Amino acid sequence: MMKHIASIILASLCLSPVVAQQVQRVHIGDNQHYGITYSLPAVGLHVQAEAVCTTVRAGVFAQYAEKYLGLTNVPMEDQTVWTLKNVEMDPVIMADSSRTFHINFSEKVYAPTFWLGQQGQLVSINREPAVAAPLKAPAPDTPLVFTVDTLASYAPEMHSSDVLSEEMLKAGSRSKQAEIAARQIFRIRESRLNLLTGDVDHLPADGASFRIVLDHLKAQEAAYLELFTGVVESTTVNRSFEFRPREQGRQILFRFSSHFGFVEADDLSGEAVYMQVAITSDQRKVPAQLDAKGRAIPQATGIAHTVPGRARVAVSLRGEVLDQGEWPMGQFGHVEFLQPGQFTDKKLPTSAQFDPATGKITVFRDGN
Repeated sequence: MMKHIASIILASLCLSPVVAQQVQRVHIGDNQHYGITYSLPAVGLHVQAEAVCTTVRAGVFAQYAEKYLGLTNVPMEDQTVWTLKNVEMDPVIMADSSRTFHINFSEKVYAPTFWLGQQGQLVSINREPAVAAPLKAPAPDTPLVFTVDTLASYAPEMHSSDVLSEEMLKAGSRSKQAEIAARQIFRIRESRLNLLTGDVDHLPADGASFRIVLDHLKAQEAAYLELFTGVVESTTVNRSFEFRPREQGRQILFRFSSHFGFVEADDLSGEAVYMQVAITSDQRKVPAQLDAKGRAIPQATGIAHTVPGRARVAVSLRGEVLDQGEWPMGQFGHVEFLQPGQFTDKKLPTSAQFDPATGKITVFRDGN
């Protein structure tokens, strides 16, 4: 038994990401039922996906941009395009409801003390945990973050609708309106050039006034240009997903559409974003315990802990890996048991500490 526990402790030297996690102290003697219920942990993945929604609003004079201003490749119609920019995975602790255990102790024995993690998983017995639990709890969906960019970079207080003059509104055709707007753009540029070269009757009184005039001319020009070049607005959208690896293979996490953005996994309007699980160390089969005559020894019961396996997980779209990682995972391991009696010796009680993410033994101190 001690040799087997020693091998588990050596295996636990593999590092995993850690963040602080609160633990709850439970003294068996204070429990009216003189027992405790806990679950073994499983490792899940918190997937954070970032997409950009780009909305193009074509200018009202877009078709005349090349004729009057020499501008090409301006958008001719409104459109919306979604682009998946980034996907990142982080391991998180999840309680394994299929591995929930209850331990009863006699009121006549020394009552051990347990520490449980936030997910109800066993962290320590008869020793205060020295390090907070590995991994982190699932995070809520990140609020939408909006950013705006425009083809015509103009001051926010002036828009294309602000420069529709009476002359433009009374023009008999759209082509004539575009011609008037283009002519006004050249007038603004000429005025700015004259101001910069000093070829004007009255220069601004000081540097601050000079800057105000230049900024106003720039805003006017941009507002007129917007009538031809249109506007592009970009919105950044973040979505969170939770995934628990259960079996080896590929599974759709969500779908992504260039027209609609994030859609459900069964919505065929989007392309599938896959989670690919590869079990790199499968420890789910319980090793057979044989007696001296080679007969199988029945599986013991008591304080359950995990001998975890490992798995590599990749998230991909169209065959391109967006993010990947490999972690020890309790769900790909098997359960073994420690005898409760060794933790109730009042003089020399045994103590143990467990990895809150995988349920494996990390520290074991025999009271004998």
